[in-house]
Amino acid sequence: MPTIDEIAEELRDVALQVHTAQERKEERDLVIAAREGVERLSQRYREMFASLSPGDQMKVDRTLGRRVVDIKRLASLLPKVASVAADSTPDRAAGASAVGERRITGVSWSHGRSAPTGGTSVGGDIEAWCGKCGESTAHHIVALVGTQPKQVLCTVCNSRHAYRTTPARGRSSSEGASAATSDDRPRGTLSPEAAKKAEQQRALAAEVNAAAEIKVFDPKQRYKVGDIISHPEYGRGKIENVLRSSLLVRFGIGGLKSLMLN
Repeated sequence: MPTIDEIAEELRDVALQVHTAQERKEERDLVIAAREGVERLSQRYREMFASLSPGDQMKVDRTLGRRVVDIKRLASLLPKVASVAADSTPDRAAGASAVGERRITGVSWSHGRSAPTGGTSVGGDIEAWCGKCGESTAHHIVALVGTQPKQVLCTVCNSRHAYRTTPARGRSSSEGASAATSDDRPRGTLSPEAAKKAEQQRALAAEVNAAAEIKVFDPKQRYKVGDIISHPEYGRGKIENVLRSSLLVRFGIGGLKSLMLN
């Protein structure tokens, strides 16, 4: 039976795995390892929790339990990856199959594109483009048209919007007007989406540079939404969300990052 200290140490290792996978989402093996680590941690935590007395359970739930919940939520933002049985070939699932049947198990994997998932249903998870976040994030499916997601809810900013995998294009009154706008735009001019993002980055930089108080990041300290911090690796950023044991911080270089707290 794992001890509290063993779970705490394993939690630190798994948190590092998840943050590394977030930085390198295009590396399939890292994402799989992080998800498996979180699942293993959750199982061992439940075993340890069940062996404690009611009084100890309350204490552990306030400390380790909350951190386990936070790391599971962060892991849910990673791309979904279909696993292949160890005794399978790259393009054929293990086990017998009917004559002429070929069960393809290979997964097309590219950065910014979610892996295919089976059993799409309302309440399920899917990766989609979030215009508010300005990047692909994990979403909950809230509406379907047939078997295709129609509306989704971002798990990062909680915004509800139409499902898409790429940024939405600006609409014009007609196709001709749209084509004219595209053709007549001078070379070097940013698209509306890129211009909006650039403006947001400029606004963030101005706010960060003009901040009267900049806190040096310390995982032992407590923060609130809107605080400006200085991180030794990412530089200055603005806190957008405060979780039980982590922060979501928007940096001028690097974008949105998750920082763990002690």
